[in-house]
Amino acid sequence: MSKTPMPDTPPLTVAHVVDGGKRYPGESVILYARIEALAALPNMVVSLSVPAGLDPSAYSAPSGPDGTPWVVPLEDGTNTYRWEVHREVPAGSRWDYAVTARVAPTEQDLLLRTRVLVTATGPEGEELVVTACSAIAVSARGRYLQLLPALYADDELMGRLLMLFESFVAPIEQIIDLLPYYFDPRIAPVDMLPWLASWVGLVLDERLPEKRRRRLLLAAARLFRQRGTRQGLTEYLAICTEGQARIVEHRSSNLHLSGTARLGPGIALGRGNVPHTFTVTLRLPPASTSADAAERERREAERRHLIEGILAAEKPAHTRYTLHIETV
Repeated sequence: MSKTPMPDTPPLTVAHVVDGGKRYPGESVILYARIEALAALPNMVVSLSVPAGLDPSAYSAPSGPDGTPWVVPLEDGTNTYRWEVHREVPAGSRWDYAVTARVAPTEQDLLLRTRVLVTATGPEGEELVVTACSAIAVSARGRYLQLLPALYADDELMGRLLMLFESFVAPIEQIIDLLPYYFDPRIAPVDMLPWLASWVGLVLDERLPEKRRRRLLLAAARLFRQRGTRQGLTEYLAICTEGQARIVEHRSSNLHLSGTARLGPGIALGRGNVPHTFTVTLRLPPASTSADAAERERREAERRHLIEGILAAEKPAHTRYTLHIETV
């Protein structure tokens, strides 16, 4: 079943990145290209240009007879990897290409620009041309060399040794520079979320979607201040289910006292008084839209079990609850 692109949506998209924007001579770099077809295309040609200053050594492409490229060297030293796909590209397909290259020796700093050019025939027979560019900054001299006395500025051996040392340390420096972002629940790597949650004594349920786990972690401090209250439990359920919860506490009602009223042990005031109990009503969309009734029932049971686990963990220990889930 093919996908039909939405109005004003291009039938072909191209993304192009490199695995590092800064390099030294002798280091390797990988050029990536991703092509996505949002409509069926009769044919497609992918050209990935490797500029002079980079010596290509390997490539990767989708398997098949059209996974082997033509390598076209140009007079300016550029090498172009050209993949010709002479068959229909199905709608919704994704194609990944990569070229590995090594930075050539240089005596001066360079800015090497790479480009991916994709041409294809569109659904209406029109010609499609899409490009994407990236860049690599090549430094001829190591940054650490600037920290030494001027006596070493022209020492080529010292410069090469410092480049080698810097290439080992640079990834560690990058992690340190980005350290504050690892502590931000909104953008931290998903594998770090349980570790961040442990800082505030929160256990994240892996069954929750990643977006909801991040929201829960952001609100953790506020939710702990409101723990055991109706407001805190309502917000907790709203984050975890993305639905609106209504909580009714069963206090005494219709209280009437007369001159003959007698109070004592075991006497509850008002009608419908069930102390330390509450009812939770949640309005949620169906847990599953599957045509299989058994699958829908299983997903509903899983969701109810998840909600009951939240209520059991967050309610006051001495209270009991009744849960109603209304499907909308």
